Amino acid sequence: MKCVSRATDIYSAVWPLHFISRIFRLASYSLKPGAESAKCSTFSTCLCRTCSILCIIFVVALEYFYMTGIIIKSSTLKHKVTSILFFASMCSCSIINIFQSLIIIGVKLREILHKFSEIDQRFSSKVYRSLIYKNTSLFFTLQFATVILVVIIINVLLIYVSKGYLTFIHIFSAFFLSVPALVNCTAILHFVNLVLLLRNKYKYLNSELESSALSPCNITNSEYCNTNYVTPIDTFRMKPSFNEQRGYRYYSRRQHFRNLRIIYSQLHDVALLINSTYGFSLLCATVWMFCSVIPTANNLIEMKPTNIYGHIITTVLWSIYYFALIGIMALSCSLAVNECSHSPVIVQKIMLREDTDSEIMRELKKIFSQFKVMTIGFSACGMYRIDLPFLCGIISGTFSYVIVVPQT
Repeated sequence: MKCVSRATDIYSAVWPLHFISRIFRLASYSLKPGAESAKCSTFSTCLCRTCSILCIIFVVALEYFYMTGIIIKSSTLKHKVTSILFFASMCSCSIINIFQSLIIIGVKLREILHKFSEIDQRFSSKVYRSLIYKNTSLFFTLQFATVILVVIIINVLLIYVSKGYLTFIHIFSAFFLSVPALVNCTAILHFVNLVLLLRNKYKYLNSELESSALSPCNITNSEYCNTNYVTPIDTFRMKPSFNEQRGYRYYSRRQHFRNLRIIYSQLHDVALLINSTYGFSLLCATVWMFCSVIPTANNLIEMKPTNIYGHIITTVLWSIYYFALIGIMALSCSLAVNECSHSPVIVQKIMLREDTDSEIMRELKKIFSQFKVMTIGFSACGMYRIDLPFLCGIISGTFSYVIVVPQT
């Protein structure tokens, strides 16, 4: 079994993410890079896609039986509408996620991972590899284990509160009812973790820029005279002149800045690819979470006097859970966007230095122009941006519903 605490490249880092996605039928592709993926057996691919189709059928059947029970058991029209809206949005979102993984997401995810691998090769330093993927696999494993346990525990608690007792059949049904929510959570966390990986690469690129700002641009005559230059006895090579050393330093620095420009362009391509891959999934996920918050708020408003504390606990837990999902989405996108927008500021600080050569200054102006143009952002099919103001809008909309509806 692969070690979850150490990762040497992007493929070993996202292995737990890929493994959980395969369990919930959100990854019908092979994680093997390059030519190895072509050797993946046709039988395995067909089996994986067949399981995905069976999972879609299972979710559709679950949606039908649950919504039939809601129509029969619900006492008020408002409760029927909100409950049907909640479960229909959840199941529809999970079906769309599984269907997209069969057609679109698998191919684009391989392309995203390949671009990440190319960026890693461009950085190509041991410090980078030790920092960027440190405990990444372990973080993914703990993240998904926590989410799965929380969803199942809340569903079991909800059944216990509504029935008043708990049997093995209830636990089994709670697990089945958790499947659509777990599929949606896995898709959301897949997007969030890719965005966080992107943010970490922007952060390392900014640290490289900052170290360039701190390193000296010029070499003085006194530094040149004090430098030791040792050559083997059997080889005679003259010490480079002062101008040659300075010219080499300027050349290497220009090449360093050019390499950072290429990396920045590749990161921008990855951001666009992530946004285009998950745009529709984000739209479905936000609709599902908003439609889930409304029935939760409605249950709080129409609280029954029997077992009121149990209903309050489950309502609060579900509300925290949904707001946490929305908050994780918004926070990860905001962190990546802020890290990207910080790069032009660092370039401006380098340009303010007095010892910057004219050639390097021209290179820095190119970098600044490129960084200002290549901004990133994440949206749900271009309809609205996923960021912290969006989270505030969801929270304010929910509280408005809780305040206004009881007065009508």
